Amino acid sequence: MPVIRVDRVSKRYRSRAGGRALLGRGGLFDRLRGVGRETQLVLDGITFSVEKGESLGIIGANGSGKSTLLKIIAGVTVPSSGNVRVEGRVASLLELGAGFHPMLTGRENVYLNAGLLGMRHAQVEERFDDIVAFSGIGEHIDSPVETYSSGMYVRIAFAVAAHTNPDVFLIDEVLAVGDEQFQRRCRNRIGELMEQGKTILFVSHDLGIVNTLCNRVVLLSQGKLIERESPRDAIDFYLRQVGAENGLHSFSQGGTEAILCDGRVSLFREGHELSAPGGFVFQMYNLGRWHTSTEADWQITVRTPRGCIARGRMPRLPITLLWRLDIVDGELQWEMGYECERAIEIDATELRMLLPSSMTRWACDDLSGAFPELRPEDTAFTPVTTPEPLCEMAAFLPPEGSDHPAVIARMKCPRPRITGDLINTDYITGCRLFRIAEHSPRGAATLVEGAYDWLSLRVGTGTPETVRLMGEQAGKFVLQSGGLTACFDRGKVRLAKDGVQITKHLHLYASLRVGSLWNDSTALRWERFERDGESFTAEGVSRRFPFRLIWTMRPCEKGFAMIIELEATEAFEADEHQTSIVLVPEYRSWRTEHEKGVYPDIEPGDGDWNHINRTYSPAAFAEATGPGLPTVRIEADGQLPHWMTAINTSALENARVLQALRIPDRTAMLRFAPGRHPYFSGCVRAE
Repeated sequence: MPVIRVDRVSKRYRSRAGGRALLGRGGLFDRLRGVGRETQLVLDGITFSVEKGESLGIIGANGSGKSTLLKIIAGVTVPSSGNVRVEGRVASLLELGAGFHPMLTGRENVYLNAGLLGMRHAQVEERFDDIVAFSGIGEHIDSPVETYSSGMYVRIAFAVAAHTNPDVFLIDEVLAVGDEQFQRRCRNRIGELMEQGKTILFVSHDLGIVNTLCNRVVLLSQGKLIERESPRDAIDFYLRQVGAENGLHSFSQGGTEAILCDGRVSLFREGHELSAPGGFVFQMYNLGRWHTSTEADWQITVRTPRGCIARGRMPRLPITLLWRLDIVDGELQWEMGYECERAIEIDATELRMLLPSSMTRWACDDLSGAFPELRPEDTAFTPVTTPEPLCEMAAFLPPEGSDHPAVIARMKCPRPRITGDLINTDYITGCRLFRIAEHSPRGAATLVEGAYDWLSLRVGTGTPETVRLMGEQAGKFVLQSGGLTACFDRGKVRLAKDGVQITKHLHLYASLRVGSLWNDSTALRWERFERDGESFTAEGVSRRFPFRLIWTMRPCEKGFAMIIELEATEAFEADEHQTSIVLVPEYRSWRTEHEKGVYPDIEPGDGDWNHINRTYSPAAFAEATGPGLPTVRIEADGQLPHWMTAINTSALENARVLQALRIPDRTAMLRFAPGRHPYFSGCVRAE
């Protein structure tokens, strides 16, 4: 049965003018003209109830209305509207020294204050020694209270209130004035009152005490009440909002809530936090140092109930971050960009999205798997997937059978070098990390003055079935050949053997060099996807040159047959073209029809792709081997001559390459007349 009922309580204060204020806003001149004074809404429609024996914590920033709410419940002040009903005796400790007369001694004030709380003189006599012993005042009990320190004030005040046998005990922040020993004594006493079935309302900024003593916590934010299912949920939601007011905005739509707080974004669904405590943070690398969005000076320029527009001036870079955030149909939509005041070199930019360790499974585009368990010996961040260019979707899934939803992030990247990968953090951080990054291929990239669009991101929730359907709708085709899996994804093919990925970066792809410019198949506009039984066909149109690639794949023995054709819409010339497999760096040896060798180590400073072989003449195959890895082989069927080569990538990609290269024979260029031409015909095997 509720012992406290707060029903639609609001409290509005009028602004006060000093006695000498005659001019200016709110002064005597305004009053004579009939101009009304401004009012401040401190509490706005607060409704809740507290059951008998319940301990309720009230938290919130300074000025959120916590103390005002406690005063209304205690009867010290009245609400502007709404009703409060309290059953039983109430003991309150609201303000330092409230109810004490400074000229009276501590002993006299004990009797006075206890009388105000409803105790008779005989009851005070019976408990007087316990009150003094609890307070620790001792020999100072007969000294005037005006000689007491603030700590002594709160000791005697708490001791009196705690021994009046109240039905309801109201405690404000004044408890924090006492020393550690006295605070421990107070916590023990509050615990005793809870065991006796007393009802306790506790206001404090000490979130550890609130979490320990209270079985329910509510948050006051800008005069409104926010409830969560557990004290931990309420405290976490509050912590995400601790920041400067200019850079803080909370917004929601339906059951989705988001908080932008000084360059950190936190996301909630139905009261549960989807992000980890570190939230989602952007950073830029310059001159050997990461500069994070949480260091910026933020200004919310537009605020709406469902979103905001914000500018964050980086303190050590001539860059201002430009963010637009909205919640639409239950999803966070985040447009990210930045503005350079002058030219500057930036080595890398990253968005780091931290998700809780309760997410045990992952999906990234067509790939999926389980996160390794975080262990105390994990002292460094550990990659779970390799960085993928053109990464469009990543999902974090809870254990099977869990009621919690999957978190799904979808990206649109206007910049071609942006990659996405999944990482396990160290044990102390204890999170899963989705990193969206852009690294310059040759060290630092110079950004000139102007504005840049960086990323369009959507974050929402769903089910494992939702994740699967998103992969199919993105135009991805998965083929199986024994234990080998191939997934075609907009101009690249990921290869995995028995569930272990053996390609990385651009994976299996094609590229054509025209006028010294490489046209990778991943940069084409892919359309007209067709599936015919176990095979598929896809067409990719060049955005710059007059050609398209028609790519057909089907399973064959121990691999996949692959036919690539080039269709020219008008005549043009090319320097060369190639079909390549980019393999994980664990592959150590290579072999062609003419020679064999070992891949050299890739050094940290290697900035170019380097051919390893020395013999350049047409060959039928190239293959690579590595310890514990399947032998990967690319074969040409002889329809066109191909030069088979082995390549080390730069340190940035850190991969091995098998390449079927076609170069001109006795002519300076490869010429393509209008019409369809063979590009590559052969197969890829792994065994």
